[in-house]
Amino acid sequence: MRKRSVLLALVAVLALSMVVLAGCGGGGGGSKGKDNASSGENKPTIVIGSKTFTEALLLGTMTYQYLDYLGYPVENKVGLGELAVIRPALESGQINCYWEYTGTVLINVMKHDPSFDSEESYKLVKEWDAKNGIIWLDYTPMNDTYAIMVRKDIADKYNLKTTSDLVKAINGGAHFKFASAQEWVERPDGLQHFETVYNFKYPKQDMVNLALNMGYEALKAKQADTGLAFTTDARIGAYNLVALEDDKHAFPVYNAAPLFRKEILDAYPDIPGQMKKLSSLLDNETIMQLNKAVDVDKKSVDEVSKQFLTEKGLIK
Repeated sequence: MRKRSVLLALVAVLALSMVVLAGCGGGGGGSKGKDNASSGENKPTIVIGSKTFTEALLLGTMTYQYLDYLGYPVENKVGLGELAVIRPALESGQINCYWEYTGTVLINVMKHDPSFDSEESYKLVKEWDAKNGIIWLDYTPMNDTYAIMVRKDIADKYNLKTTSDLVKAINGGAHFKFASAQEWVERPDGLQHFETVYNFKYPKQDMVNLALNMGYEALKAKQADTGLAFTTDARIGAYNLVALEDDKHAFPVYNAAPLFRKEILDAYPDIPGQMKKLSSLLDNETIMQLNKAVDVDKKSVDEVSKQFLTEKGLIK
């Protein structure tokens, strides 16, 4: 009997030790940063999605790493799919957070005319989506829209800094071979709108239509002098090209912003202020360098995201 009693006592002590150890271990990211979420019972998990191109993967991964560090319960569905997949996923609650561009929802979801003003576009999509239980947090300085790019040797030779500088040079008799895209030529907010805003006609004999993303390669190979670009594309810097300032605002705005379902922000009211610390850092030059680190320098999205958040003091 005594041996049995001793044995039972040892079992009880061992069980108590396991309970204590389990209580000290922690189950989420709350011990890494501020304990924003783990103190509440039955709080929802933040399911973070993204589109599949590099910039979207970076935005989604930074959000996942940042909110995880802050202690929120998070699930990673970064790279879920493009607009036709990820928008229904957000609306249905399959995910409850991802980054979107104001112009994308305005034009492709709302079927609204393009907007050429960041604040106007943001207000339109924010008000429209509020009715859907989707909240747009503050948008970034980053505007991933179109731009006119030129080779650096051309920009230096003609002192081109703005699109108006380019127009002035063309009106003065300069000829620049322009790598355009048929889609942009045909769109109502494309070439026709661009020429109307800048009050000129690009000489047709100087234009060549390529696939939308092939203009960069044409300029790099010096087969064209100027072309249509996306303002945050890493190849602008990598290929020693110059994106001219759209000084008359001819291109629709596509500011990026994090979207959350309303129930997530109701559960975690500190998120808008915390996400603003991230979104305010993301201007065109910054996101271009992050894109370059992945697309040109061949670093992983996880590595680039973590390094950026650490350097900016958002995580440790």
